[in-house]
Amino acid sequence: MTLTDINNTKLFLTTKGSGTPILLFHGGLGLDHTYLTPYFDSLTDSYEVTYYDHRGNGRSEQPDDYSTLNFDVLCDDANAVQKHLGHDKVIVIGHSYGGFVAQKYAIKYGDNLKGLVLIDTVPAFDYQPQPSGTEEQLAAFGAAFTRPMADDADWRNTWTTLVQMYFKDYQDSVGDALDKATHYVAAAWNQGSALLGEFNTLEDLGSINVPALVVAGGHDFITPPESGARRIASAISNSTMHVFENSGHYPFIEEQDAFFAVLRDWLKQFD
Repeated sequence: MTLTDINNTKLFLTTKGSGTPILLFHGGLGLDHTYLTPYFDSLTDSYEVTYYDHRGNGRSEQPDDYSTLNFDVLCDDANAVQKHLGHDKVIVIGHSYGGFVAQKYAIKYGDNLKGLVLIDTVPAFDYQPQPSGTEEQLAAFGAAFTRPMADDADWRNTWTTLVQMYFKDYQDSVGDALDKATHYVAAAWNQGSALLGEFNTLEDLGSINVPALVVAGGHDFITPPESGARRIASAISNSTMHVFENSGHYPFIEEQDAFFAVLRDWLKQFD
């Protein structure tokens, strides 16, 4: 894992395995790629898998002014990462907020793609999430989406409480492991949240013509299948949709074996 000069910033980047290249976009914002690695590393037996922390996130360089961070910049960074890796075409996998970036990337840089995987994401935040949890968890949800995080510690405390509602069956051991690995950046979360009001790909998804796999957890309240996967899959002509009925926002954790069986079966078309 190294800091690499890419697109006039320094991005924390790591590549594992060999084979057809896959580029992963993590969620958040304000988190990093580490929550993906224990699971998607399983693909490195057959694929070249590259993770990186988005600009201003994790261990990547933080800008002096986070208002300069927007979807165009995030897409341009991803394009620069792809060029740095030396690949004409890649398979992009985006989870959650990384799925927002992946949608924008596929629309802006579609010629760079072999395929697209969108996991628990939506084409627009034009609906009202219906969280269900303890009083403490619901308070964390309210805090995260109604006020800026004061600092990294505030963001970490809020997220580690809030994320428990993102699972169908939350396990402390899983949450503790994810928390231990994560580098939290409150300023990135604050800016990422500010961008949600302008995020809407509904009119542009039809321009995506590469094969797409669109998946969701059946118990995901934050990006529910009806608002997310179903609308995305209906708009992308060459798409396959799968709902993991025993998962929340993280089907690659809660139904790991089933998730990767579906993903590997879909990926076979590129071998």
